Amino acid sequence: MLSRTAEYALRIMIRLTEHKDKSMTAEDIAQATLVPPGYTVKVLQQLGRAKLSRGQRGRNGGFILACDPTKVNLLQVVTIIDPLERIKECPLGRTDHQHALCPLHHQIDLAIEALENSLSSMSLQDVIDSAEGSSLCQDHNNTTASLSVNATG
Repeated sequence: MLSRTAEYALRIMIRLTEHKDKSMTAEDIAQATLVPPGYTVKVLQQLGRAKLSRGQRGRNGGFILACDPTKVNLLQVVTIIDPLERIKECPLGRTDHQHALCPLHHQIDLAIEALENSLSSMSLQDVIDSAEGSSLCQDHNNTTASLSVNATG
């Protein structure tokens, strides 16, 4: 249900939150989150436009968290990158479903609503606080591993 880019943004924001007072290069962020470097820069630019991260030039340059991680929830990050789309009308355009979704599309919309509720109930800091060790998935070699998402995005 999440695009790959939205999931990348979540990983990047969690990494920035883990190191909230330390500037990190895009390369360091990409390596730690297993987000391709080109995507990392693209996502950091979008997050910067939304004032969630900030780029710094110079000797100690890089990217730093620019928001209060206790006040930014996961849904806000996803919405900046690729908003979840609720199903408000029949995606097939059927006139007999003009006033109510069919059972299938109603269930899909309920799943999207549940995802929205879940993501909005957890702040960036909540993810850090609930983690044992690193907040990102780690494999046996202590390398960040990818979360499961769909291939769109």
